[in-house]
Amino acid sequence: MKYIVDRIEKNIVICENQETKKMEEFEKTSFPKEIKEGDSVILQGNRFEIDKKDTEKRKKEIDDLMKKLMKG
Repeated sequence: MKYIVDRIEKNIVICENQETKKMEEFEKTSFPKEIKEGDSVILQGNRFEIDKKDTEKRKKEIDDLMKKLMKG
């Protein structure tokens, strides 16, 4: 199952489920220490792994959109 990290609050990580588009909460201990908002993560068993390739792809898409918006 794939998720996008929406925000991190103390010991809870709030993610958007990419299939259902619903927000779900998970214990921060289930994630790698370097987790940050906007990361694409995959649930593997009871642990999350960062999907670095997808995270970079999404970041580039967002950066490109911002550049288009700035040009007006």
